[in-house]
Amino acid sequence: MSLEAGQFADEASAKARCPSDTVVWVNLPSKIYHFAGTKSYGTTKRGAYMCEKEAIVAEDRASKTEKHP
Repeated sequence: MSLEAGQFADEASAKARCPSDTVVWVNLPSKIYHFAGTKSYGTTKRGAYMCEKEAIVAEDRASKTEKHP
């Protein structure tokens, strides 16, 4: 799987890019992102860690069933 700019295979790399932002897991096909500590965080088949602000710019959206940490 090839990742685009701002998408990371590991959480540490995303945290290094945006230390003051929330790191989220984006399910790339659905464009829905998940927060740390939730069932889908880091577990969907095709996804990447991203800074939340960059995910929003990429028109991804938060899961409607999760609360922002």
